[in-house]
Amino acid sequence: MNQRKKAFTITELLVSVTILIILTTLGFYTYTENLVDARDSERTSDLAKISAALDLYKQKKWVLPNPWNSFNIQNNGTTVAKQWLLDENVLLSTLQNLPKDPYVDVSYRYSISANKQEYQVSATLENLDNPFALLQGSYKTVAKNVLPTITLAVSGTGNTEIAAGYGAGDTNRTKFVFDAGSHNLPYTFEDDYAPYTDSTSFTGILTDPTINFWQNSDYRNCTQIQEAGKSIGDGEYQIVNDSWVLTSSWCTF
Repeated sequence: MNQRKKAFTITELLVSVTILIILTTLGFYTYTENLVDARDSERTSDLAKISAALDLYKQKKWVLPNPWNSFNIQNNGTTVAKQWLLDENVLLSTLQNLPKDPYVDVSYRYSISANKQEYQVSATLENLDNPFALLQGSYKTVAKNVLPTITLAVSGTGNTEIAAGYGAGDTNRTKFVFDAGSHNLPYTFEDDYAPYTDSTSFTGILTDPTINFWQNSDYRNCTQIQEAGKSIGDGEYQIVNDSWVLTSSWCTF
């Protein structure tokens, strides 16, 4: 009797290898996406934890702690905010361990108003290779055209001007970081994790329909803004009129 040996043909082997490669590739991308989602969830949780600790610190101390080695954000030469890192050098007694970005292992960005009453903390979400900013804090703008946020996509030293027509202000005012915005990011995941900006004009950022601004309903005139410690230099401020309709007024302080 003739005995036949069964074996795979070259075509069958090629088909099998191709299927294995496809399945491996799909598995790798799924695994990578899961990792990205997990890191973004951790960043969101970190900022919520930090915000709770900062709120409690201010409740106890009446003021917020300074960022470490901060630079000044200035409007016409007047310091309106301070910004840099929330690292182990910041004396935040209400949080035992200050978290860092889970991928690049850098401290989160942290900004406070000049009177140390309001803050923002920021991170960059990977968002499956379409990164955008995550911004959280107590800061509420009353001067959309002057200081829409107190976070810049800048690694600065000394003073950073943001007033139009004043030094480098025209450039720096295009670098405001907005929550869920992609124009400017607190940091990237490459290039030494430096801040990122796409150089969109200031007007272009303010009119971007994807960016939501807090609408002031607390102040009805410039005096109330000043008494609340929200004056940040001369400029156009958001106020509400007698009918509680949002409008604007030029305030001089």
